[in-house]
Amino acid sequence: MNAQIHQPTPQSGVSFVSTLASLSVAAGLLAIVLPAPAIAANDYDRCTSDLLGAKITTEEAASACSRAFAPRDLASCVSQLSGNTFAAADALNACRQVRRPREMATCVVDIRREVTDSTAAEVLDSCRRSLLPKRYSDCVVGVNRAAKVPPTQALDSCVDASYFPREVDPTFLPFTPSGGVSVTPLQTETPLQTSPAPEVTSPAPTAPATTTPAQPIPQLY
Repeated sequence: MNAQIHQPTPQSGVSFVSTLASLSVAAGLLAIVLPAPAIAANDYDRCTSDLLGAKITTEEAASACSRAFAPRDLASCVSQLSGNTFAAADALNACRQVRRPREMATCVVDIRREVTDSTAAEVLDSCRRSLLPKRYSDCVVGVNRAAKVPPTQALDSCVDASYFPREVDPTFLPFTPSGGVSVTPLQTETPLQTSPAPEVTSPAPTAPATTTPAQPIPQLY
């Protein structure tokens, strides 16, 4: 007896594709409704343990890690700065005030390594005030290396919020070394000489014209 081979019909193939598409849509909707957690629970455990190991008090460690947007980054920042001649309390105070704690710690370490005569407290405060710590450290190291300027001058020049590139359009506001913008007043133009407008005279009032009464028409008899 010959075995019969079942050939799929076009209708069955279409239904299979429709079912697969429906499952894909349902999975996508489920992923939107239930987003995956970005921070694992053990990140807070690791952060608190690291801060306690850095001699931070229990209350400060619990408060800092529970309020941190990225607990592991906060702990890493404190660990880097604590190993770079900074007190743990000062390191935690600086790391809690920035959005990018890892970059801030790297900024401090890089400047302290490349600019050897820089002051630790001044470098820490400057990296903390910078919005882009990595770019800021590159700026300080590059300016100090190329121009041979003192560390304080390099730190102030790169973190100065009033500094901006001069080649950005529009260029009608010239840059001044003091950080402000100098505006040259426009020259006053001489008003055009215009002839006075002729005076308009109103006509003199005229007396109303007197009318003589009409003569009566004689009747015809």
